[in-house]
Amino acid sequence: MEDLQQLKDKILNYQLAGTKLGELGYTRILIQICGLAGNGKSSLINSFKHALYNKKFSMPASVAPPEHSQGGFTTVRNSYKLTDVITLVDNRGFGKSDSFEKEELYAQLANIQPLDKKVVWDRSYEERMKAVTSTSHNTNDLLVPIYVHSVENQIIEDDKGDMKTLLTTIHEITGFLPVIVLTKKLSGDADEMRLQFDKASAENIFAVENYTEKNNMKSPGKDRSFLTILSAVLDLVDFAANSVVPTLDTPEQEHLKRVQMLLTMACNNEVLRKKDKWMKENMPAKTQPTKEKKNLVSKIRAALKTHRLDN
Repeated sequence: MEDLQQLKDKILNYQLAGTKLGELGYTRILIQICGLAGNGKSSLINSFKHALYNKKFSMPASVAPPEHSQGGFTTVRNSYKLTDVITLVDNRGFGKSDSFEKEELYAQLANIQPLDKKVVWDRSYEERMKAVTSTSHNTNDLLVPIYVHSVENQIIEDDKGDMKTLLTTIHEITGFLPVIVLTKKLSGDADEMRLQFDKASAENIFAVENYTEKNNMKSPGKDRSFLTILSAVLDLVDFAANSVVPTLDTPEQEHLKRVQMLLTMACNNEVLRKKDKWMKENMPAKTQPTKEKKNLVSKIRAALKTHRLDN
């Protein structure tokens, strides 16, 4: 196991220049932190910075105050520079996890939504198409995702298939299978949650307790947990940089792929929404039983019950 200083040196000194990815044109790593609203994304960013630097604890990423019990305080796609090469991105979380909110999430992960501006994803199909098609490639960023999920937030059986689809789609958009960070590991069954994500085809899964304003006393174990996550992210980058068969194209080509994916996704979702709307407007609603019918059914049931008792 690497000691703390080795982990810090690896992160602080990491460079893309001179690698195959650097030769393709990539100059910065955007660690895309995403997940459900209120599951600890902003706190994770603060924890990364606190673990990496020997400074007094601060909260550059705003965390939801206590009155926001459901979290989801971040509405801007905020970026935080970690090193000259690595930037952390606090993407706006999603809640209902419907097709519209998934589109919004994927637009952020695809780097279509601009950094450090309020996330606006118009519900109008035409406006969404305009937003995607008018986005020009203007960065040389490598997009590496971290998916954050609180152990307190249990995954129900009906949502397990959706989770696997979500992680697969994030992989397709960014080119990297997301690193999974389970927050609040002491507030639930972290091992069971880890198993659920393992079944959803996740590979790098970590459980942590974030540093917070009330609990920011540094310890070697906590620092190591956060630095190990960052190290795992860089291992993914190394794998992409050193693969015999290239896993990524140039930034421009990857951007065009992401645009095409978003256009196809939005088009398919719009077809499904219109079909659902048509069904609701044109299919006859199920008629509710009248009071008279209910009374008649009750009388018949009572008569049958009496008949069975008499016999």
